[in-house]
Amino acid sequence: MKTIQGKIKELLIQKIYLRDCDKKLCTHIWYRELLAKGIDPAAPTTDFFRLYAAGKVTSDATVARLRAKLQELHPELRGQKYLERQNKQSKVQSDLGYGSQA
Repeated sequence: MKTIQGKIKELLIQKIYLRDCDKKLCTHIWYRELLAKGIDPAAPTTDFFRLYAAGKVTSDATVARLRAKLQELHPELRGQKYLERQNKQSKVQSDLGYGSQA
């Protein structure tokens, strides 16, 4: 049985578009968790809400933290948005006055 971290890593490898969107990543995790529990993912949303409130599915915060940690440890799992932010970093720092002598 894979840990939630292992499942997230697998999804980040298999589905590149999930690397930049925690919401999409969470829905994939929840979909798999519902199937594993024998629950039809097309069941009424109230069923999901009950499971979520009872802590029976992984929280969105946990998914986001684990995704961030995995991307920190494995840079190849970082998404396109990360690269775009890094490319803009020096301009933003300059605009904010960091690194310049006053």
